[in-house]
Amino acid sequence: MRKVEETTSALVLVVDDEALARIFVREALEQAGFEICEASNGMQALEQFTVRRPDLIITDVTMPVMDGFSTCTKLRESPEGSRVPILIMTAMDDADSIARAFKHGATDFIPKPMKAAILEHRVRYMLRGSITLNALLRSEARLALAQRIAKIGNWEWHPATDRFTASPELCRLMGIRLQDFRGTKEAFLKMVHEEDRDRVDHALQSILEERTPCDIDHRIVLPNGGEFTVNLQAEAVFDDQLKSLTVVGTAKDISERKRSEREIHRLAYYDSLTGLPNRVLFKDRVTQALAHARRYHTTLAILFLDLDRFKVINDTLGHNVGDLLLKQVADRLADSVRHSDSIGRSMEQGETRELARLGGDEFTVLLTSIRQVQDAGTVARRILETLAKSFVIDGHEVSVTVSVGIATFPTDGDTVDQLLKSSDIAMYQAKEQGRNNFQFYSATMNALAAERLDIENELRKALDRHELIVYYQPQVDIRTNQIVGAEALVRWRHPLRGMLMPAVFLPVAVETGMIRKLDEEVLLIACRQNKAWQDAGYAPIRMSVNVSNSFFHGASLAIAVARGLQEAQLDPSYLELELTESITMRHVERSITMLQELRALGVRLSIDDFGTGYSSLSHLQRFPLNMLKIDQSFVRNVTRNEANASITRAIISLAHSMNLSVLAEGVETEEQLELLRQQECDQVQGHLFGRAMPGEEIVELLVRGPVPPRKRQAA
Repeated sequence: MRKVEETTSALVLVVDDEALARIFVREALEQAGFEICEASNGMQALEQFTVRRPDLIITDVTMPVMDGFSTCTKLRESPEGSRVPILIMTAMDDADSIARAFKHGATDFIPKPMKAAILEHRVRYMLRGSITLNALLRSEARLALAQRIAKIGNWEWHPATDRFTASPELCRLMGIRLQDFRGTKEAFLKMVHEEDRDRVDHALQSILEERTPCDIDHRIVLPNGGEFTVNLQAEAVFDDQLKSLTVVGTAKDISERKRSEREIHRLAYYDSLTGLPNRVLFKDRVTQALAHARRYHTTLAILFLDLDRFKVINDTLGHNVGDLLLKQVADRLADSVRHSDSIGRSMEQGETRELARLGGDEFTVLLTSIRQVQDAGTVARRILETLAKSFVIDGHEVSVTVSVGIATFPTDGDTVDQLLKSSDIAMYQAKEQGRNNFQFYSATMNALAAERLDIENELRKALDRHELIVYYQPQVDIRTNQIVGAEALVRWRHPLRGMLMPAVFLPVAVETGMIRKLDEEVLLIACRQNKAWQDAGYAPIRMSVNVSNSFFHGASLAIAVARGLQEAQLDPSYLELELTESITMRHVERSITMLQELRALGVRLSIDDFGTGYSSLSHLQRFPLNMLKIDQSFVRNVTRNEANASITRAIISLAHSMNLSVLAEGVETEEQLELLRQQECDQVQGHLFGRAMPGEEIVELLVRGPVPPRKRQAA
């Protein structure tokens, strides 16, 4: 290993069979000033180590040819690799995997996915430790002979006379002058920490009685009140006649090692941001609590907490504010749980108050020996009340609520994983009930969760198998009844479940990130269909395609639109992208830039469900739009509710003043149509002119010409 004076000049070997993982680590550390070399498996890592002699190694666990554990073992077997710091990257979070990593020689571990800042600090910390360790070893080699001659930190105890002789170096360690040391065992024991004193005295007595060497760690208290830890080693020595016995020992300061051990323990079992127990430690404590509950037939509960809309706060105000918010939330939760009067008695130390952070914005609470299940609800209610008051962070007033799921033992599970799963399911039920509430787990929820998981798995396959199809709802000119456009609406032709409506699968697509791929699929199908109608000789119409939040704020929208138009050979003027107010207003400046890019492609842009969001007129007029669509919630009662009529009139007037067209959604009756016509609405869409239908049925309407309003059907 090279001599490294500064950690930023170090050479780091990154070992991972995934190129993206290596790229992430390389970019994170190169930006911090480190030099990087790479290997894709353990065998290559050993070759690179022989040639480059890196100062630190970061390796994945699961790799072909040779995994991370075997690589650690091979490195530790060679003199050159015996002390090189090794940081294990692993997605595994169980204690056994962590112990295995250390057993094979790992210096530390870091869980995936990683944050660049944490990785950088972890590498610097390990390099500093490595530098310190190597310097110490060199120093010890140079001073070994002098230490043996001078007997640094040594002492002798003569039990017959109770004379206790301490070397000058030991007195220096204990912070006293040699002449001030009284020279008895009792004087030495007084320097030992009160909590360790009996243990040290017993170890010394065992040397006399059992003739067994002593090797223990204990604390020394300095005269100024400070303390440090020493490793005490001693054994009995007889004189030549085997009559007089002397106990000879040494004392070595191991404070730094103890601090390192505590730091490793903290990193392994505690969350670095909030200081709370992490998932590993929480699961271990639940395991212990379950064993006690089974033995004494008591009840315990797990509360699964998830902050509501935390991602919005994080994205809007930045990750720094998000981290500060999580710390303050953790403090309030800890205070709330600590002062809860509904928590039962634990097996050893009274009230149990186990709060942990699982990761992200997820927290858990363990309640043991509760008297009744309702006690868990009382704790959950206290937590909701605790977070009701807003937070002030860096000048921002931030309000956050929490959804809580509750699972109990033995009713809802008898293992750690079952209870966490049940409480997680209950938490999602709390989300669906409007957030900012708590829900107890039920078997019905489990069935719904299983159903949702099936939908998720099947939807992934459906996207690959192109099972999604598109229906089209006609958009009609209010003056001529001519079809001027069609809105593309996705359906899922499931091989077993039949035709599925969007409400069944779109929420799953949004939560799992599949919505982008789904949006791209619908966009391409709609472009091809519109071009096919034109090629068949029908009058060209506008095709409207909805754009999700994820698709709009991602990096691929403009590229996907351009690709769709190119593949379909469709004139951009016949494609309209529909966005909701909330999507465009989330990041106004970025939205304006994206809208301008899309308009540069030649496509039309409209705001869907207008009036239900929170548009600012000062921002709205900066958007390069073509149309506003009045939400059907206003149209539904427009003939019976004067307020709705006033809203539609105002939206139409506003749009026309900005040179925008207006389309009213959800038109179902002749009376609604007539009122909108009087208000000078431009276009309408709804069941009065046709439901969403397959492409071939739209063709029939295109052939027929003006579309007559249908008679309203009974519900």
